[in-house]
Amino acid sequence: MKIGMITAVFALSVTMPLAAYGDLSGLDKNALQARLLAATDARDPDNPVFDEALKAGKYQALERLGQIGGIACSKLVPYLRGTNPEAKQWAAKGAVHCYDKKLAALLVDGMQSAKDKTPWAAALGFSGADGVADILASALDKTRTPDDNQRALMLALLQSVVYERTKAGEIDGLDIIQVLDSARLGPHSDVAAYLLARLQDVPSVLHYDAFEAAYLPMLDETGPLNENRRETIRLMTRLAREYGNQGNALLATALESPEPSVRHEAIRSLGYLRDAQSKALLLNLASGEGDAAARHLAIEALGRRSAEDPDLVRVLEMYISDDNRWIAATALRMLGQRDGAVANAIAADWLTGKDYYLAFQALIALTGTEEGKAILKAYAEAHPKTVRGYEAAVALDPSIEAVTKPRRTPDWSIVTAYQNRELILDTTRGKVCIEMTGDAPYAATNFLQLADFGKMDGMLWHRVIPNFVAQAGQIENKDLAKWGSIREEWGGKHKIGTVGVATAGRDTGTTQFFINTAYNMHLDGRYTVFAKVYGGMDVVYALEEGDSITRAYTAEAPSANCK
Repeated sequence: MKIGMITAVFALSVTMPLAAYGDLSGLDKNALQARLLAATDARDPDNPVFDEALKAGKYQALERLGQIGGIACSKLVPYLRGTNPEAKQWAAKGAVHCYDKKLAALLVDGMQSAKDKTPWAAALGFSGADGVADILASALDKTRTPDDNQRALMLALLQSVVYERTKAGEIDGLDIIQVLDSARLGPHSDVAAYLLARLQDVPSVLHYDAFEAAYLPMLDETGPLNENRRETIRLMTRLAREYGNQGNALLATALESPEPSVRHEAIRSLGYLRDAQSKALLLNLASGEGDAAARHLAIEALGRRSAEDPDLVRVLEMYISDDNRWIAATALRMLGQRDGAVANAIAADWLTGKDYYLAFQALIALTGTEEGKAILKAYAEAHPKTVRGYEAAVALDPSIEAVTKPRRTPDWSIVTAYQNRELILDTTRGKVCIEMTGDAPYAATNFLQLADFGKMDGMLWHRVIPNFVAQAGQIENKDLAKWGSIREEWGGKHKIGTVGVATAGRDTGTTQFFINTAYNMHLDGRYTVFAKVYGGMDVVYALEEGDSITRAYTAEAPSANCK
């Protein structure tokens, strides 16, 4: 499902930034760039532009072939086996997007001999081949200098395990103390902490005393922290929950952090404990007058603990009538896991009510039980031509959402014109200004056109997860279902403030997008980044589920909209 959810043309003579596409010197830069990117977006690996570029030594075409995927990836093999170092490196960059187990052996050989191991390691991490985690861990063990290769190997190892629920003790050659030391100090502490936080069963190989000795001094760090350090401390706070009740004191200390992201992570982590003290903390946070994000996280944490604490089920029922719709929806979703009959009755009422946000949340809640699914089935059959009826069908069968009609690749003159425009979102919390990065020009064009055609007006921020994303695009407008899908471009990193395309699988992005409120490394190479917020991140952090985009429009950049 789309990153976890249900589902004016300007003829200006503007030159696209070329940095993202490599050196095109020796040929007509703009013409070749336009043809390569158009063929890539059209998923046309047989287009003669690829052979033309490769014969001219413009090997960045190999990365474009990898972006197409499928049979196009077979064209990388001769270059991965070849002796031309530039071609091999570009072929490895292409292989990153192939997710192809069959390329693993070539990638291992290339990584061993390459000075810059970044693309080789990344391609291995995404390949899904057996034994890749062991290979990457062994290579990391031999790379003790905190250079770019060490960072690349940790990132690749992260990608190889993040969706596999891999236990730390199952990876041969992994030096957990080396990773902990990298998280404690050094330029790549955020990556190391991310890896530790995403591995399973870390306490079996990392004693609590060693973790505490590394983590406690982080909580005492004073002064303004850069993004790397804030993310490191937040991720280590996430890891603290893996130690169960033993981590109670650490999490209580983290609740006093001046950094909101650390406090929020501590609240979420308290949901994994079982002691009375942390329960009392959560009850106080849920009922307090703090920010809505903290209350949402506390209720979610209480809901997680309600599996072993039946008294908390009644607490969840109480919050379903909360004045804040985000809080009410959170309580309903968690209650559905414990008392399906009560939750289904409320969700059925929301599904037919006037509030579209609550109706959308009811769809999610009803999927939790067979009785709820029966309610959804009946609703979908009775309302087949409505947005809610369609979404009820999608809730029952998420694969429906991935069936979309691809949008036609737009003319290059339109694409280049849009790269010099910015997107302004007037929301119920304030204004957000977004500039295009140049890494994903077709995706950028898609969303800028949505704004120009008035299709973003009224969109809900339907999915807000603190320390992850604020996601928009859900709207009760059946015409938007005809918009069509766009293709992946996978440009950029999912750092704080970057804007990505929500999808239901490869090449299925449509009208939904998300703003990263953490550096979500595990999304790199899996979801396209096309823009970044340059004004209004305070508004993004303040967004709550149920907020909306009141108006979206574009302006020629740079504009005075956010000054």
